[in-house]
Amino acid sequence: MRAERKKFILIGGGALALIVIAVIVAVSFLDINSYKRRIEAAASEATGMDVSINGKLGLDFFPFGVSANDIHVGSKQGEILSLKTLKLRVDLIPLLKKQLKVTGCELVQPIVSIVEYAEGKHNIEISEMKSAEDALLRAVSSLKEIRLSQGALIHLDKKTGERTELKEINLAIEDLSIGGAAENFMKNVSFTGSLDCKEVRRRNLQIENVKSPMKAEKGVISLAPLSMDVFGTRGQADATADMSRVDAVYRINLKVSKLDFAKLEESFGVGRVIGGKGDLEASLTVAEKGSRNLMSTMDGTLSLRGDNLLTYTMDLDKVLSSYETSQEFNLVDLGALFIGGPFVPISAVATVVLTGYRYGDLYSQTRGGQGVITQFISHWKIKDGVAEATDCALATQHNRVALIGKLNLVSGRYDDVTVALLDDKGCAKFKQGISGPFGSPQTSAVSAVEALGGPVSKLYRKAKRMIQGSSCAVVYHGSVRQPEVAAEVHQQPQEDAQQSHRGGEQRGP
Repeated sequence: MRAERKKFILIGGGALALIVIAVIVAVSFLDINSYKRRIEAAASEATGMDVSINGKLGLDFFPFGVSANDIHVGSKQGEILSLKTLKLRVDLIPLLKKQLKVTGCELVQPIVSIVEYAEGKHNIEISEMKSAEDALLRAVSSLKEIRLSQGALIHLDKKTGERTELKEINLAIEDLSIGGAAENFMKNVSFTGSLDCKEVRRRNLQIENVKSPMKAEKGVISLAPLSMDVFGTRGQADATADMSRVDAVYRINLKVSKLDFAKLEESFGVGRVIGGKGDLEASLTVAEKGSRNLMSTMDGTLSLRGDNLLTYTMDLDKVLSSYETSQEFNLVDLGALFIGGPFVPISAVATVVLTGYRYGDLYSQTRGGQGVITQFISHWKIKDGVAEATDCALATQHNRVALIGKLNLVSGRYDDVTVALLDDKGCAKFKQGISGPFGSPQTSAVSAVEALGGPVSKLYRKAKRMIQGSSCAVVYHGSVRQPEVAAEVHQQPQEDAQQSHRGGEQRGP
């Protein structure tokens, strides 16, 4: 019985091998390039776009498949995809029954170009592909493996002129499973794989060597751990895209330890102003909710911390200590320090904010020198696209400055943002506000009374220093402490004033 079964297997296997060989021989004599126009027409109809194959088509036998060179895909607005080579691995047996079953796909040097126009539309609209979704889903439902090598992604925002590029992308997806109808098939996607990208560039922001394993299960795609080279150090992150819900949810947690402040400033296209190391952390969530702006659904936290930072172009202590009499610069220009760094993960916001904030004005208005920021913290909480400064302050050896208020990231406006020079109680000695749109904000005058010049205000300040236990409106309750040296410097004028007062009594009649 076993011998008969073995004989049957040998005969069946031999017959199958003969059929496969016959098909290969027959296909060898087939001029597949004569079908190029039909293939282009079928691909164009299936995708709803213009597909052209400028290179030759070819056949591979081990494993069996087809390949095409120099492919271009475009819409009415222009080219969307160019591809050096596309290779499809095909099951041979279904092909004998005139059924196409693609099990593997390899894309070599694909370049994807996405253009966003001023009115919010793109060069590729998903609505154009709705009629072809079922056909496309059937075509890829048998896919088990996808390979992408030396790819590139370019995004151009016509409204702002911003250009984002991802270069040398390599992607490997295995054990791919796609299920469900076209309208919700992402809810059932699962796979394992890996991703690496040599460079991500947006203006002067450059991130290199992005690497991460990938996993998808029941529509939840995760990249963890996600690592990258940024601001002179190695950053760590994890990211997820939850496509299992009606409204997709995206999350990212990022931590960059010991980042270089000078390289951070380079990302905004400004010269070296501050040197030293700091820690950047971000935890952000956004969700798709109909036609709502993604920014309006953003929640999370952003923070940047650093100690013993060097200011290359100015001595902050010198200009702040003499601010009562000199007022050499706008206090609000110091606010750029608190906004620029933490908002790097939302680079579009940070760039616009700093452009309007006149980041360099503070330093061009002062007269050189160097100084030290002993403690720096900028911590923000974001809810529904509105960022609130929960702890934003810096301390020098003699002074302390804080920022309070909110940034409306949806409308792009400052909401009661104030920068204050603090006393030892956390009250504002001087303060100045900034309001209006990020791109063209308006600054208020330095706070009344404290900004008065001349002998009257000096007498007022001396008298106020002599009042012990005087109350004030505390504007800062955060973790940055008033420098001890500042307290001593502040106390000395009080003692001098008291001694002068006693001397006057002794000299009196």
